[in-house]
Amino acid sequence: MPRTRGAATGTSTGTPDAGVGSAGVALLRAGTLGAIGVGGVGVLVSTLWGVHAAAGFAAGALLATAALAVGPLLLHATRTASPPAVTVLAGGGYAGVVVLLGLVFLALEPVTWLSASHVAAALVAVTIAGLAGQIRAVTRLRVLVFGSAQDNRDEVRDGRGDGDAAQSCQQAGR
Repeated sequence: MPRTRGAATGTSTGTPDAGVGSAGVALLRAGTLGAIGVGGVGVLVSTLWGVHAAAGFAAGALLATAALAVGPLLLHATRTASPPAVTVLAGGGYAGVVVLLGLVFLALEPVTWLSASHVAAALVAVTIAGLAGQIRAVTRLRVLVFGSAQDNRDEVRDGRGDGDAAQSCQQAGR
């Protein structure tokens, strides 16, 4: 079996699905770092409104960060599954997140010491930051869909390629 390079980590592995697994880890890392950064700053700023506001922002940031982690975790967990299985697990995972968030909101509704407006502000700000981190990571990932990196390099070097090889493969063949 040919060795492939991991998409996000740059490490070699013997499995052809390493790029997809690494992609999930890279998305999780990038989204979580952005979410934690904005969450921390938001909690600090919210202390200007008091402890209840800071606690509300922290609770909202935690909820948003956890919800954002589901997609990359599912990508990593289903890296070897068939497309129908991935579709079912993704739909179930996101439905589970919606139900779980609904239950958490019902549980937090009677809590008077949390500032609802700061929870809402955290949900919006942290979600945007987490998604921005994931979008940034996606633009930097290199996950081969067909074949291996070595196959693409061989085609480019031998002149058999149709010009559709990834740019990194074209440069490697020079």
